Amino acid sequence: MKGKSREPEQLTASSVIVTNNITGYMDKICLGLCISLLFVLLSEICMFCIIRFISGDISGDPLFISARWIPDFSYIKRHIIIPNLINWIVYFIFLFFYKKANFKMKKVCICSVYLIVASVYAFEHWGFIFLSVIYCIPVILSCPLGKKTHIRVFIACIILQAAYCVYQYSIIHSTYNILVSMLSLAILVAVFFITLSIYNTLMTALADVKDYEKLNTELKVRLYHDNLTGAYSKSALMNESASISSYACIGFIDLDNFKEINDTYGHDIGDEILKTLVQTFQKNGEIVFRYGGDEFIVLSHVFKDEFTAKLGKLKSEFISKCEINYHLTATFSAGVVEIKTDTDLTALLKESDKLMYTAKNSGKNKVQAK
Repeated sequence: MKGKSREPEQLTASSVIVTNNITGYMDKICLGLCISLLFVLLSEICMFCIIRFISGDISGDPLFISARWIPDFSYIKRHIIIPNLINWIVYFIFLFFYKKANFKMKKVCICSVYLIVASVYAFEHWGFIFLSVIYCIPVILSCPLGKKTHIRVFIACIILQAAYCVYQYSIIHSTYNILVSMLSLAILVAVFFITLSIYNTLMTALADVKDYEKLNTELKVRLYHDNLTGAYSKSALMNESASISSYACIGFIDLDNFKEINDTYGHDIGDEILKTLVQTFQKNGEIVFRYGGDEFIVLSHVFKDEFTAKLGKLKSEFISKCEINYHLTATFSAGVVEIKTDTDLTALLKESDKLMYTAKNSGKNKVQAK
């Protein structure tokens, strides 16, 4: 059916639900970023304390000990104040634009702020040895490979880092090295849980998207199709309004004496008659819409004269099937209108409806064309 890719407004509800749910997960990732910034700030302060107070042997000289407690403002400024100030400013600017951004721009905002924050910390980083921090890289990169792989890589990195700590302590019995290694281990653990949280969040969002896509497909089927007859629904017909000029003519079909058939033979037989009518048209390549009750609309790509002749043949075929299968005579009347480029669907339906009633008033079982 041409034009069926255009979704009516009713179907956007599930898309809104999907977007709102994913946006909620994005908000959780933003909260994770805030926690990450706080954790890095805490780790930098810890690193300062380690470097300041335990980086060498404590001398018994009172002047040396008191000098330890005098803050090193150059280190604080370079490795604590400046990078964290920059990143917190970036974070609050990001929050401002994030709240005002649309769904696609929210994703861009999240990727951008993580990249900026990580870059700032990477360039200013000085306190931790390269070998300790580099274990964070496989933990981060293994996140998209799945939870099991992610956990295995994390355990492997923890074992390697712990082994390195033991090795360092066996060579140099330095409290400073041990504390730095333990702090690196804490950062590695934090990175793992942050990436794990992001992974779980995205996987949950993806599962929700799949569920809502399935729901959206089911809604489309219900909205676009008539469950009883298998014809397209009235909603699908209205969705064709914009592309109606791509068809050659329209036929308004109405069964004759359908109420009497229902009253005499029962609604079950009446339903079978409706199904037979639709199947007759569909098997002959016509696009059928159930307009309401026993009224149907047919959109055809052939011109009026050819379509009128074809309706006569289809009517005979339909009558024959009803006589053979249900032992009754069922007919229909039709009004046919040629579609012009400057005519809308509503006007065509009214005009073809009038022609159909003209056919009924002139004896029924007829096709009336303009």
